[in-house]
Amino acid sequence: MKSNQLYNSKRRLFLKKVIKLIFIVISFSFISSVLAFLKPKNPKKKPYRFFEISNDKIPKEGVKKIDILIDEEKTMKIFLVKHNNSLIALSPVCTHLGCFVNFDRNINEFVCPCHGGRYNIEGKVIKGPPQKNLQRFPIKIENNKILVGIKI
Repeated sequence: MKSNQLYNSKRRLFLKKVIKLIFIVISFSFISSVLAFLKPKNPKKKPYRFFEISNDKIPKEGVKKIDILIDEEKTMKIFLVKHNNSLIALSPVCTHLGCFVNFDRNINEFVCPCHGGRYNIEGKVIKGPPQKNLQRFPIKIENNKILVGIKI
């Protein structure tokens, strides 16, 4: 009789563990599918939306920080750089941890106040910790208007 009770007890314990394992697998599957559904789409696949830049916002030489009107309530800051007769549009967001960089006219560099990352006037890393250059936005000219592309 005792061996029969021991057998039943082991069987119950085994069944409890199997049911628990099945529940964990189902829960994990459900949670991962919900998270996959909620995850934002890849912003790299979004198309560029082009915004007109008025001539008074374009620097004659050097760097100018400007606001771009995205919609009625939302603006976005970018840097426009006129360097070697070319115009460059750069993101003000440091590629290390997302702090906003400032342009230091004394040393002619973008400097991140958070961890001391530095970029040259073209947005290329010259001192770490950032590993990537500042993001460049495409610029195009249509009908004598300068347009800057931003993924929104």
